[in-house]
Amino acid sequence: MAKIAIAKGTIVVLIVVVILIAGGVSAGVTMMSVGPQGSKGDKGDTGATGATGLQGPKGDTGTNGATGATGTNGATGATGATGASGPAGLGVTPGSLVAPAYDSGWVNITSMAGQNIVLNHNLGTTDVSVDIQGRTSATVGIHQKNLGLTGYTSGWSTVYGGAGNDLASGNNVQTNDGGYAISGYTGSFGAGGLDAWLVKTDSVGNIDWNMTYGGTLDDSFSDMIKTKDGGLVLLGYTLSFGAGNYDSFLMKVNASGTILWNQTYGGIGSDQAISLFQTSDGGYALVGSTNSSGAGNFDSWLVKTDATGNMIWNKTYGGTGNDYGAWVVQASDGGYAIAGRTALLSSSINDAWLVKTDSTGILLWNKTYGGPANDQANAIVLTSDGGYALFGPTSSFAVGGQDAWLFKTDVNGNMIWNKTYGGTGNEFCTYLLQTSDGGYAFLGMENSFGAGGTDFWLVKTDATGNMLWQRTYGGPNNDDGYSMIQTGDGGYAIVGGTRSFGYGNTASFDWYFIKTDVEGGLAQIDSSANSITLYRGVTDAYWNFVRVRIWKTT
Repeated sequence: MAKIAIAKGTIVVLIVVVILIAGGVSAGVTMMSVGPQGSKGDKGDTGATGATGLQGPKGDTGTNGATGATGTNGATGATGATGASGPAGLGVTPGSLVAPAYDSGWVNITSMAGQNIVLNHNLGTTDVSVDIQGRTSATVGIHQKNLGLTGYTSGWSTVYGGAGNDLASGNNVQTNDGGYAISGYTGSFGAGGLDAWLVKTDSVGNIDWNMTYGGTLDDSFSDMIKTKDGGLVLLGYTLSFGAGNYDSFLMKVNASGTILWNQTYGGIGSDQAISLFQTSDGGYALVGSTNSSGAGNFDSWLVKTDATGNMIWNKTYGGTGNDYGAWVVQASDGGYAIAGRTALLSSSINDAWLVKTDSTGILLWNKTYGGPANDQANAIVLTSDGGYALFGPTSSFAVGGQDAWLFKTDVNGNMIWNKTYGGTGNEFCTYLLQTSDGGYAFLGMENSFGAGGTDFWLVKTDATGNMLWQRTYGGPNNDDGYSMIQTGDGGYAIVGGTRSFGYGNTASFDWYFIKTDVEGGLAQIDSSANSITLYRGVTDAYWNFVRVRIWKTT
């Protein structure tokens, strides 16, 4: 039988009801007999929910909840107070951190290549920081090119020839591959007599190839230029070919020395062109001397050709005496300027001579320069102002027997300045060029100083002819320089002949090729408590102006 679930409260009530009922019945009626147990009644309805029990004890602390999202930034705080002033800058007024204690400003050192430059700062200390800047001209950008004299490379020399007489009497050029081409003559090789000789070298003078040109008699190169296509045009004289005694010839060769064309010029007399210039129309102008035509014994001779050497016209200039053309340039107006020498009939006294023509060789004017003794112009360059610089030997204004003479003229040939160079002996003048810094370099031979006999003599000047430096090259016997170029690195390549070194003997010349040292740049070489000493490289072309700034470091 299933139990009937009765709540405790219900049982109490039932007991009370039963007692009351039982008492009432006993008083009023006869107790009845107990009948049989009835069947189980249906389950009563669920009782009402009991009242809420008392609060239980505190439970354990639960785990922490996840961190909430970051709140927005607070407002910017107020600016703090200004800090105290820092210490004074080094060597300057308080508060300055950039101004140097010494500033030389821009100092013109154009004329000081190969020399020391001393700047007095009077700071009384060697604890300094130095900044050095340069300029090529007063207005161009600031640089520090080869600062520390990093542009230095050593030079070298070499000789070429044989047992005969060999002389690099023509010009030399730097070729497109960085090597050199040298011209002159050889008595050691070739077809006979003297032959014209062309030598091609690499950048350090090793022979790549060499060629001889000529016949059974004497033939020689006297000048050479490099053409835009990498070939060479060479001028010389020949006894083997031509119309008369000496004739001039012009030839073009390719980069391997193969002849592309050649021409000869002259008459029944002696005609020797010794200077060559490529003209603005692609042709050539040649100058020298002739006695095949003209007014006197020898006259200056100008020949104009087209691009393949065909003669267009030729002119002579001079009087009844001996007149020689030595060098030609094309002037700014398209005409020609010729340097040389002139002498009166039956006179052995020469004057330097400048002839100016128009573009067709018509004489416009001529000027002579000199004194009571022998003076001549062996070379000329066209200057940036349209005037000319001329170079040659002078006996009229010499310290010794004969000195080198450089003079500058305006566009009309009026002399502006002139300078002489030399010692108590004799100086000989062969070549002039204007250098990349606007000054001049000239080559010759001298016996006033040097190793002995005559030596190669290289002189560098500024733009007004003041000597910057000079160098001699050679040995105990005669060493004669004939031509030079300024090379791409700022140095010089010089050629001529030597009897001091080589394959022949002291009675014969061999070709002598010298590449000079390159001293490019500027260096600080010394300092004291009150000064700083700089040195400018002898061949430097960039440090014409210098600025030095100095800061104290203690």
